[in-house]
Amino acid sequence: MSSNRNRSIVSARSAILLMSRGPLIVWISITFGGCLILQSLTNLQLIPLLFFIGLIMLHASLTWHSASLTQNRPWIYLDVQALLINGAALLMPDGAPILIAALNPIMISQSYVIYPNKRLFATALFKNILLFCITTSYLSDPLHWALYFVWFIPMCVVMLTVTNLAVRQLQNQYRTQSFLTELEIAHQQVEELSIANERQRMARDLHDTLAQGLAGIVMQLEAIDANLANDRPQRAQDIVHQAMNRARSTLAEARGVIDNLRMASNSNTDFGQAIAKEMERFKHETKLLVHLELDIPNSLSKLLCEHTLYIIRESLANIAKHSKASQAWVAIHNIRSTLNIHIRDDGIGFNPATIGQSLGHYGLVGMQERVRIIGGSFEIESSSEGTLIRIQVPLPEGEDRQ
Repeated sequence: MSSNRNRSIVSARSAILLMSRGPLIVWISITFGGCLILQSLTNLQLIPLLFFIGLIMLHASLTWHSASLTQNRPWIYLDVQALLINGAALLMPDGAPILIAALNPIMISQSYVIYPNKRLFATALFKNILLFCITTSYLSDPLHWALYFVWFIPMCVVMLTVTNLAVRQLQNQYRTQSFLTELEIAHQQVEELSIANERQRMARDLHDTLAQGLAGIVMQLEAIDANLANDRPQRAQDIVHQAMNRARSTLAEARGVIDNLRMASNSNTDFGQAIAKEMERFKHETKLLVHLELDIPNSLSKLLCEHTLYIIRESLANIAKHSKASQAWVAIHNIRSTLNIHIRDDGIGFNPATIGQSLGHYGLVGMQERVRIIGGSFEIESSSEGTLIRIQVPLPEGEDRQ
């Protein structure tokens, strides 16, 4: 927030210096003409006139480049400009009243634009007034003091008021533009994250439906081939029927994923029945012994049911494909408003450090992503005696009732 404010202040003040330089050059030209007219009424000499013209032209040139000259050490610009104005006034003593009274308020308003810090502005203001007093005292003309009170002070008040309004308006404009830019960047980042999350979701869903289903069908086809080779056609035919059922189930799951991608599903999932059905399907296809312990709340959100079911399905698929286990255990308990999921096997185990390092193997990575989405924790212990996956998911208030 503070960085936005500082950037808006710098941008606004630079813009004011750029926008005001045209009108200021016109004002300097008018003041230059008025000073020459007053001086010509008494005594106008050539040499002072030439120096006077040079000083005024230099003053106008510095004013035109004020935005760039005040980026570093702005006090040099202000001090040089003040010396130019008062030096020109000394060259034209009879025209000095209009010169000092017209240009010094401009310098004071520029000091306000350049210095947002009040202490620095007060210092610049003090130096300007001090130099004005010195010049006026040197000229010893009571008219100068009269102009100081009658013209100089009111003009300073008017110039500072107008400048302050302009600065605040531009600050608000630049601050608004900065906020809009940051908002647009944030919106783009949200869109990119949404796309990335959707891609991850599609990858998980495709892996947990089509990839797993096809992998299971491949295993069954290999079993059919082995049974036919060993002249066991009846067993091969049984597995064919299983493969057909698995293909239909995979197709239905794929259609369900597509439906979820197109619209939010309002159907209520019976989590206990879905888990039991998954256990039966796994035992029927793999002939592995699976033990199920289920103690869950009466109601769970669809999101939690969906991700938990996919996690269990992926874990069982990994056990069948990689673990060489003879038994598996799945335990789901509600303990102190936390859903505890333990999935264990007695297989050969693996090295958990290799998760996500093998191209094309994203099952455990997808499980970790799903656990993260539902706000849980994920741990894996694996050795030559088997693998244990621990998942803990805090249950929202209202979902922890038995």
